[in-house]
Amino acid sequence: MARGRRLKSYLDYENALGDGIGVGYGQSYQPWLRAQDVKSRGNRSIVFGLKTFRNHHLLSSVESNFFYLAEFNDSVIDIREQFPLFPLRLTQQIANHLHFQHPMVRGVRGVPVEVLNVMTTDFLLTLRTPEGGLRYKAIAVKHNESIPEREAQKLEIERMFWQLIDVEFQIYVGSELNNVVGKNICWATSVLRDGSEFYDKYPLDKILWKLKPDVYPIVGLRAMISSTFGVDAQEAMMLLQAMIGLKMINVDLSYPILETGLIKIISNDHYIGLNANGYY
Repeated sequence: MARGRRLKSYLDYENALGDGIGVGYGQSYQPWLRAQDVKSRGNRSIVFGLKTFRNHHLLSSVESNFFYLAEFNDSVIDIREQFPLFPLRLTQQIANHLHFQHPMVRGVRGVPVEVLNVMTTDFLLTLRTPEGGLRYKAIAVKHNESIPEREAQKLEIERMFWQLIDVEFQIYVGSELNNVVGKNICWATSVLRDGSEFYDKYPLDKILWKLKPDVYPIVGLRAMISSTFGVDAQEAMMLLQAMIGLKMINVDLSYPILETGLIKIISNDHYIGLNANGYY
């Protein structure tokens, strides 16, 4: 992992903004904080985004879980993690209004004055509305519902910041169900993240039109794919993952798929069934 970025002074902030850090959108966006920049109590990870075509820096397992859920949502068209709250003057004014201490940079040798720390929001989502417009949603990710007083103060500063610019703010708390769904999405989409589009060389309709909504053992689906395309079990499994990850079939993600060895297809627009002669 690359060396951490130093953001300890106002000059550092200016230089970072000048380098395009914390600004832009889509593929051009660079998060204010990267996985290597912070000490995290959770599992940090870097995940290539299927919608943004860039690496996302996720600072905990709960952030990773939320990322997979958000990315799999058809309405979400952009995800900007570790989004900085500028201008600093605004977060400072909000803190003063609330009579809270603004977060400060700590432990900097040789800095004679106190430096305001740049506050960040865990995720800023861009969503497409049913009418075709855009809206934004800011998300703060928390491990559990028990939030210490100081953390609650910072959340209130963050909430008011977004309220003042008319952006919806929401706190996401991890749950067992969302953890299961996120892990299933991670598994299904993992084969898509290298950008190879290996599945394009296979006429997957030959499989899809046979799959009526039902519960299937993974080993059976894998064997069907393997015999249809003459591929080994590993390639067959990857094709199955791609069909789920690309939403060619709509499957139940609410239970641990790999642990149970079962896939429940809820709907499949490609299914045509057998004709009167028993043929597809």
